[in-house]
Amino acid sequence: MRVTDAIGHWFAERGFQHYFGYAGAAALPLLDGLAGHPEIVGIQPKHESHAVHMADVYYRVTGRLAPVVVTKGPGVANCIGGMATALHDTSAVMLIAGGGPTHHLGKSMQEFSYHGFEDVVNLFRPVTKRAWMQVRPDTVIDTLNQAYKTAITGRPGPVFVYIPLDILYAEVEGQVTAPRALTSRVRADSASIDQVADMIRNAERPLVIAGGGAAFSAGAPESLKSFVEQTGIPVVTTLTAKGVISEEHELSLGPVGRSGSPAAAEAARSADLLISLGARFSDNNTSNWRAGKVFDVPRTKIVQIDIDVAEIGRTYPVDVGILGDVDAVLTDIKEAIDGEKLLSRWQDWRDRLTPLKKEWEDEVAALVTDPGSPIHPAKIMHEVGEAIASSGRVYIDIGDSISYAEAYMTIRRPGSWCIMPGFAEMGSAASGVLGASVADPSQPAIAVTGDGAFNMVAQILGAAVEYDLPAIWVIVNNAELGIERKAMELIFKRAHPWTQFIRKDTGEPYNPNFVKLAEAYGAEGERVERGEDLQPALQRAIASKRPYVLDVVSDTSPLTYFTAGIERSYPNKWGETYPQYMDLTIVKS
Repeated sequence: MRVTDAIGHWFAERGFQHYFGYAGAAALPLLDGLAGHPEIVGIQPKHESHAVHMADVYYRVTGRLAPVVVTKGPGVANCIGGMATALHDTSAVMLIAGGGPTHHLGKSMQEFSYHGFEDVVNLFRPVTKRAWMQVRPDTVIDTLNQAYKTAITGRPGPVFVYIPLDILYAEVEGQVTAPRALTSRVRADSASIDQVADMIRNAERPLVIAGGGAAFSAGAPESLKSFVEQTGIPVVTTLTAKGVISEEHELSLGPVGRSGSPAAAEAARSADLLISLGARFSDNNTSNWRAGKVFDVPRTKIVQIDIDVAEIGRTYPVDVGILGDVDAVLTDIKEAIDGEKLLSRWQDWRDRLTPLKKEWEDEVAALVTDPGSPIHPAKIMHEVGEAIASSGRVYIDIGDSISYAEAYMTIRRPGSWCIMPGFAEMGSAASGVLGASVADPSQPAIAVTGDGAFNMVAQILGAAVEYDLPAIWVIVNNAELGIERKAMELIFKRAHPWTQFIRKDTGEPYNPNFVKLAEAYGAEGERVERGEDLQPALQRAIASKRPYVLDVVSDTSPLTYFTAGIERSYPNKWGETYPQYMDLTIVKS
C-alpha cells in the first residue's frame, strides 16, 4: 500500500471522527488516502488558518484531536498564527502538510529554501511542541504516533508533520498500528501534599486562583467546587478560566486582573496564601507583574500547581511548586485536609470580600439592563451570557470585546466560555466557532467578535452554510478598532485614521452591510440597534439552527473597561526599571 493509504488507515485506527484543512497540490495524495474512509468527515473552510482554529476549538469541546491537512508553501504558512494560538492557550492540534518531492529539495516552488533546502520545520518549531519532516516512508506512521502522543500528553499543544510528495506515494507493507497514549495523571508526592495542607491550615486569608489548567484538566471544575465548598476558601479565576466555577457561586469573586472584578483584585492583593491551579500569572492578570497592583509578592505565599514545569516559578517565586494534573493534585490536597474544622475559620475573610462583590454587581446593574440605543458593550456581553445560561458555549474574539466580556458576562457552567488571549490573533473565535458546531451541533455556539476581527475572516460564513453548521456571530459594530482608538487617545491625545473605519468620499463611518453579507453567503442575519431587542434576536438565532449573523450597533463612547487601580500600560522608558516583584534594578551610570 502507499504511505498515504497507511495514513488513511491510521486515521481510522486512531478513531478520528473529523479532520479539517484545505486542498492543494501537495496535499492531494493525503486527500486521496482519506477518500477511502468516508466515515471520517472532512471539513474544508475557506482559509487554512480557519481550519486550525476550528481544530483547536474542536479539541477544547471534545478532548479529541481532529487533524488538519494542508499543502506546502503559502498553504502551510497560513497556519502559523493558528498554531501559535493553540500553543499559547494549551490546545492539541495536529497539522499534517504535504510537501514537494525530496528530489526537488532546495529548488522547487513554494519552498522555504533560501537558507538551505525546505526549512518549513524550523518555521514551525517556535509555535509547536514539536515538528517533524519525514525522509523515509517506513517511519511515517511511527512519527504520527509520536506526534499524537506529544500533542495530548502533559500540557496539550500543537504538533506539525511535513511529508514530501514522493514519500506519500511510496509503497510500504506491514501493520498500521495506533497504540494507546498515556492514560495516567501526574500526581504530587505525599510530602508536598502535606506541606500544602499545613499552609492552608495556618493561613489567615487564603485564596484559590483557578487558571486555564483548571479549565482544561478533566474533572478539575468538579474538584475545585468540592474543594472550596469543603474549606470555605474564596476563588478567583484568570481570563481563560472564567466560569470554571459558576460566577453566581457564593465563593466565586469572578475574574482577576486587567478587566476583572474589583472584589477579585482586592482579594488577590490581600491574600496571605495563594493556591494557584494551572494559572501562569500572565501580564494580562498581573498588571505586567507590577508589585502590589494585583498580587503582593513575595509577602503573599504561593502554592503553584501546573502540568508544565516551565510555568512553575516562571514569573513569581513560589513557596511550594507542584508538577501535576490539577484535578489529581487538588483531590489529594482535599483528602489531606479536614474541611469540617476549616469552614468557619475564614468567615471574617469572606465577610470582608462579599460586600465588595455586591458593590460591583450593583455598579454594573444599570449598564447591563439599559434598553437604549446605541447599545452599551456591557449590555451586549450580558445578554449573550444570559442566552447561554443553561445551554450553549460562547467564544470571545480579540479586541475590546475581551474587556467587556470578562467584566460583564456571567458564566455559570464550566466549558461554556472560551477565549484565546495568549497569542491574541484577531478572528480566532469568529473562525474557530465552527469547530464547536462540528463537535457538538446540539449546543448553540456563539462567537462574540468585533467588526474589525470579523472583517478579517468573514468568508467563514461560506463554510458554515456549505456544511450546515448552526454557528451564531454577534458582531459588535462600532466602525472602529475600539481598543486601539481609545488607547491612542489616552496615550497620545489623538488617534491615527487606521483606528476607525471611515469612507474617504463621504467621511462617514463604514462597514459592509453585515446582514446582506450573511444573506449573500446563504446565512441569515438581522441588525439590532436597541438593547431591549438583543435578547429576542439571540433567541431567534438559536432557534433557527442555521448560520446566523447579528449586526449589533454598539455605543463607542464608553472607555475600555479596566479594573480600578490596575495599570495596563507597558514599560516604555528604556533604561528605567519599573516596580515589579524582582529585587534587581538597573544601575544608572
